Amino acid sequence: MALSPRITRTWRRATLASQAMAVALVAIHLPAAAASPGRLKAEREMVDFAKVAQHRPRKCAPQTPVVAPPAGWKQTAAQCVWQGRLQMRRWHASAEAVPAACTQPPAAWLAWQRARLGITSAPGAAWHAGSSSQYLAGPAADGTERIAIIERRASLGWVATEWTWSPSPRAATRNWQQGRWELLAKAASRARTEHAAGATPLRNAWEKNLKGRAAEVAQDGWRWQAAGACLRMTPIVTSAVARPLPYAREDARLEQRVAMQIHLARRNPGATFLMPFRLLEAPAAAPRSGAKYAAIWTDRALVTGQLWIPRAGDQSSLRAQVVTSLPARYDTPAGLAAGTRALRIMERELTGIADTWSAEHER
Repeated sequence: MALSPRITRTWRRATLASQAMAVALVAIHLPAAAASPGRLKAEREMVDFAKVAQHRPRKCAPQTPVVAPPAGWKQTAAQCVWQGRLQMRRWHASAEAVPAACTQPPAAWLAWQRARLGITSAPGAAWHAGSSSQYLAGPAADGTERIAIIERRASLGWVATEWTWSPSPRAATRNWQQGRWELLAKAASRARTEHAAGATPLRNAWEKNLKGRAAEVAQDGWRWQAAGACLRMTPIVTSAVARPLPYAREDARLEQRVAMQIHLARRNPGATFLMPFRLLEAPAAAPRSGAKYAAIWTDRALVTGQLWIPRAGDQSSLRAQVVTSLPARYDTPAGLAAGTRALRIMERELTGIADTWSAEHER
């Protein structure tokens, strides 16, 4: 039976309305990156590898060495241009925080990459939890040049990229490659983050004592891993009425140390002192350095160490606290064993920081 023109027009209007609603629903459920050109622009590469190299990157030859990343990172196939003289490697890690981890994936990657570049100086040794990128560059051990960046991308998580360049033996080719390499470095340097300017001398001493270990500057302190234990260090503001400790070693007296131990015991009535307040030995590298003091105690399942660094003249003393957790209370067999191990670790780290300070400031 044929439909009347009026019914036909009504049916067509209903069909068009349904189609418009379907399109709207699809648009609502599209990913944000597909719906926002600005989001796509933000996800673009810092370095356009093909444009800088002026060659189309291809998968590197099978004999190209595989560079295994630190734990928590996954690698993709390396890409090459210039007959393998310019290589790009890339690794990915999740951007989600790992609650049980001592430090997050960027800290491990930064320490690993600094070691590959032979960077041993303190500034920038620790990853900053508030950072979204970092830039490293320098010559590699085999004579090649290396640039590396790490960045956080909204859709990919943490992305780390490394470029290595082995200069051509031909002068003309090498000069041309040098120009392209400088363009690559300029583009990659946008990931640079400077934190050294805001670092205190005490934090510099802590970073230098890391000696290549992964570490992170977080809101609740400076975190790092030592012999399997996760440590967290925080500077303590010295009170104007705090007990003065002598800077010169020859002025240190036993009665002063006894008084400080009594003071600490009163402030921490539930503590068991694994190492009572004592004077640390002078390091061999700086035998004439000033006095340093430390104490270590446990309270329930927490091990706490404190370091005192008096300074010469009218400068105020420095004080820092380091804590780590035990798997059980100290008064259990498992806790006793863990406490003994934590004591050795804590004492070694406090002494290392004190010795680094002496070598840097009191030679």
